[in-house]
Amino acid sequence: MSGKSGRGDGDDASSFADAMRDVKPLAGRGKTQPPAPPRRARAGEASGPSEFELLHDGERLEGRAPGIDRKHLRRLRAGQVRVGSRVDLHGLEAREARLAVRASLLAAIEAGERCVLVIHGRGHHSPGRPVLKRSLPTWLAEAPLGPRILAFASATPEDGGTGATYVLLRRPSRESR
Repeated sequence: MSGKSGRGDGDDASSFADAMRDVKPLAGRGKTQPPAPPRRARAGEASGPSEFELLHDGERLEGRAPGIDRKHLRRLRAGQVRVGSRVDLHGLEAREARLAVRASLLAAIEAGERCVLVIHGRGHHSPGRPVLKRSLPTWLAEAPLGPRILAFASATPEDGGTGATYVLLRRPSRESR
């Protein structure tokens, strides 16, 4: 690559910025600098909260990351993905449960697991609404988990039904293996 930097590192935005560092705008033109292109998160890097397409069917809870094929959600809903680990939130306050979900999912990601069963209960013993179950999608969307979650769905009756949720994790990228 030619230019002042000569680095050729493939990072076009920083190379361009280096090349244009000494350039001064023409007086009186009133031109503004275009906004920087959005920075994409690298594989495994937290980029902030994620959004899921949420599907509610009565007591069932389901969601999938944007652009994820519905077949992943169908397989998860049917219990066709092997559960690698479980985290039981019974008896925990919301703050403790959030930390337990985060720690368990990060450990599962580190271990290369594909699916975690989060046992949150149906909320029948909670005053008011089911707190843990309703909070789970928000916790899953938070960084650093959000970008690493493909989908989630209420478990089959054998694994706890609507009192538990399967969480499908993204496969680790090849560069992070």
